[in-house]
Amino acid sequence: MIHYPKRHRLPVITLLIYCLYQTISPLIILCSLSLAAFRSLKEPSHLKQLADRFGLGAIGHSDAIWFYAASLGEMNAARPLVKVFLDNGYNILLTHLSPAGLEAGKRFFGNNPRVTHRYMPLDFFIFVKVFLRRARPKCGIVLEVEIWPAMLLEADKLGVPMYLANGNLLEKSMPRLKTWRRSGLHMYRLFDHIFTRAEDFVKRYEAAGVLKKDLTITGELKLDTPRDPVSISKGQSWRNAWAGKQFTFLISSSIKAEEDILMDCCIDLLKQVPSIKIIWVPRSPQRFAAIGQKAKKAGILSFKRSEYNNTISDKVQIFIGDTIGEMDIYLGMADIVFVGASFSDWGGHNIVEPLSAGCPVMMGPSTFGIDFIAKEAAEEGIFKSFNSPDQMKNFIITIAQSPEKLKELRLAASRFFKSRKSAAELCYEVISFDV
Repeated sequence: MIHYPKRHRLPVITLLIYCLYQTISPLIILCSLSLAAFRSLKEPSHLKQLADRFGLGAIGHSDAIWFYAASLGEMNAARPLVKVFLDNGYNILLTHLSPAGLEAGKRFFGNNPRVTHRYMPLDFFIFVKVFLRRARPKCGIVLEVEIWPAMLLEADKLGVPMYLANGNLLEKSMPRLKTWRRSGLHMYRLFDHIFTRAEDFVKRYEAAGVLKKDLTITGELKLDTPRDPVSISKGQSWRNAWAGKQFTFLISSSIKAEEDILMDCCIDLLKQVPSIKIIWVPRSPQRFAAIGQKAKKAGILSFKRSEYNNTISDKVQIFIGDTIGEMDIYLGMADIVFVGASFSDWGGHNIVEPLSAGCPVMMGPSTFGIDFIAKEAAEEGIFKSFNSPDQMKNFIITIAQSPEKLKELRLAASRFFKSRKSAAELCYEVISFDV
């Protein structure tokens, strides 16, 4: 493929802002390293593989397909696309911003000798240039919303084709087009092609100046990743030993701002339907202990996954998922799932995982981050957004007392997942033809 630089598509003001950004980047880098040092007090992995951050470190095979999956969510989206390229004989260079992304990449592909795992360099043109000249990737694939100016401009200068997969440009970002911050949105023009989820996203990218011919609707990449059947089965066996046929409700990816609301909901549920069992998996590991403390204060008997030793007392009311990378086990234990960051104005976390495990999903009113799939799921009756915790609580009680209705919803969720796979193949067809 002959790659023609796209720098001419950027307005002069955007290039000037980029120059200013690079001028102050050394100061930003010092602040970033200081923050990493502070965070390493709790998570030492933030200071591991430090050479990667400066463009050094492992780069693996030349002519590899380079992926940038910043953190855990992006790596979950990248996983099926990485697999398609591996199945077709390509080498892979996986880069990440966070330890969570790096650990997930190693967990998924750590045993494959054709996959190299490393952190992405800090977004300073010298570091990025060193990395790209050393790695010499066949192309770059960025996941979702990660726009780093030096990465895109240096790749463009060196003729590295760049693609955006699972593009996730939200409506809340669009007012930036009317301010000086529009230069960030203009960076999307540097991608050779953008793969996104639905027509609404296409219109936003076009408003940012991306050409129609450079946009393809593929749907959601995460729907191409089936749940781990072994983990799902393990969760089902744990659920049977703990709850039997009693109704189970999973609170997934909750954030601190909504914990008190959700705990009050749990208290009311257990009062009205004492047989209900609750699994609670906070978004952040820092919140694991807090959930246990809140349950104890409320007089609710809780139990931590980290304490599990082949038995769970049937008197336990809340099972706290205080581990990383075991969501499939928790989904195997659940009948229905609440997904967090939705009873606060965060837009909601990923609902694909529970839907792909056959679990209907509930959320609070803030769902702008997942509307692209929530609307379709709502039409099938397997997704509901509630304006208040009381509305959600009443719905849970109704479903808990209606086994046949629950069975219908779970079957509908499974059908929904199976009918919407193929995003990875669509991305692969376009990229492999180009490179």
